Amino acid sequence: MSTALSVTEELILTKVTEKSFERGRDYCESGMVESVVQRGNRLFAEVLGSEEDPYHVGVAFHEGDFNASCTCPYDWGGYCKHVVAVLLTWIHDRELVAIRSPIENLLSNLDADELKTLILLMVESDPQLSETIDEFCQQAVR
Repeated sequence: MSTALSVTEELILTKVTEKSFERGRDYCESGMVESVVQRGNRLFAEVLGSEEDPYHVGVAFHEGDFNASCTCPYDWGGYCKHVVAVLLTWIHDRELVAIRSPIENLLSNLDADELKTLILLMVESDPQLSETIDEFCQQAVR
């Protein structure tokens, strides 16, 4: 995954506040990052935080850059401390990162009925996905 190799602390600092970076570093060093999985150019992890349930972080690497999301309510500019913690773990503690097949590869082995079954199971566990499916299908019809 050569495109992600150029993601550095300096790049992260361009996308976060200084406070988020420092708090993310503290989270990384305190072992708050769990279940880190790399699937191709995507990274998924859970980060312990102030809530009982961990926050879910997703990172997509592309052309020496990245986009990220987190389930925390942070909304004060740039990415949150949880994203920083995951990226710093990926940079400095690769032994904590499980490497798995990209989702695209897993899905390409399924037939249409298996894909439908999978999507229905996913909607059962996360009903909000039904809205995403509606939007996707409306765009696909156009």
